[in-house]
Amino acid sequence: MVSDTADEAKWRAEFETVGETQLRDGVTRGSMPFPEPKRQFAFRWLREQESAKALRERQLYRYAEWTFWAAVAAAIIAFVGGLIALLAWIFPC
Repeated sequence: MVSDTADEAKWRAEFETVGETQLRDGVTRGSMPFPEPKRQFAFRWLREQESAKALRERQLYRYAEWTFWAAVAAAIIAFVGGLIALLAWIFPC
């Protein structure tokens, strides 16, 4: 995050209170008539929120993918272990 001016820090806190969806609707439909600098900052803040959301989604996808492959590996190891135990029971040394 770039260092904000005092106004931008105040706006950022206000936008976080309002919420992303309500702010986007208000700014694009004109129901929140902001002065131009605040409006431009609102769009920048919304882009930051979208970027953060995209990053969280990518991280979540990677975590889900890693979990899937860990489960597949555990199943293969369990199968091989069961097969070895079965062979050891059928053919005792």
